[in-house]
Amino acid sequence: MKKSAALLTALLLLLGGCADTKQARLSGTGFYFDTVVTVTLYGAPQGLLEEIWQECARYERMLSRTLEGSDVDRINHANGQTVTVDAETWRILQRAKEISSLTGGAFSITIAPLSSMWDFTGGTNRIPADEERLAALPLVDDGRIQLGEGNTVTLPVGMSVDLGGIAKGYIADRIAEKICGRVSGAVLNFGGNVYVIGRKPDGSAFTVGVADPSAPESALAVIDAADVSVVTSGIYQRRFTAEGKTYHHILDPGTGLPADTDLASATVAAQSSMTADALATACIVLGKDGALRLLEENGFDGLLITREGEILTTEGFSQRYSLKTNR
Repeated sequence: MKKSAALLTALLLLLGGCADTKQARLSGTGFYFDTVVTVTLYGAPQGLLEEIWQECARYERMLSRTLEGSDVDRINHANGQTVTVDAETWRILQRAKEISSLTGGAFSITIAPLSSMWDFTGGTNRIPADEERLAALPLVDDGRIQLGEGNTVTLPVGMSVDLGGIAKGYIADRIAEKICGRVSGAVLNFGGNVYVIGRKPDGSAFTVGVADPSAPESALAVIDAADVSVVTSGIYQRRFTAEGKTYHHILDPGTGLPADTDLASATVAAQSSMTADALATACIVLGKDGALRLLEENGFDGLLITREGEILTTEGFSQRYSLKTNR
């Protein structure tokens, strides 16, 4: 679950809005899932923010790939044996398999054997040798994850899973569900996974900015959002340059190499942050034509930015989200 805290994939812009003592603003920042998590609440009861942090900590203990004893850790070290996991973990795995099938394998949680060969955050800039990368490719197949009754999971020997491309979306969904009806408005920012609930105290929509891939601290596009999740994946988030070549962290499950397509970023807006999270990653792997086809044919809203800076959207996106571009 790693994304750079410094280069958030969606820049949250809480623009405008008048002060309202009946809807006081409460905000806080935590660090979970190797990500800076920012929560802003309006009209929240006492203790709600602490409840949110407790839930984040619980999910990290359950879903982290690196914490010993987590469900993901136990699955990955079961050596082909069946393990029983939490019902929530089981549901995430089930949805991951569905999205993998929907995207033709462009999204895959069994990419872990490949992603573990690279180092985009530790400073070593490790690049796997072709031999080890190619040897791991047969281990990438979400269809081989066996999900049984009683929340059981069986993973073939040698395979492993990484929920980094879907878990934060699931957590955002559950937190949003938890606070719905208890606040007048809220923004949950899980480092690129933004979930907006309700409206600002003055009744206007919250505004979410989509980062400019060529200058990630700036917003290239701005949209209005209410009761929806907006998730961006981009090739600028985690990367390094070695021997004159730049490598980014979004790997193509079919090659084990950074996705070499015409897209620099993909933003998906949906009621389910989990689905948007996975689809945004898949879009980068598919490229602009495949991504637009995936989103349009399945009824999802999206905004794509090519490496050349071109902005593309699905039909009706601009109207539904009052799209404005900073050009």
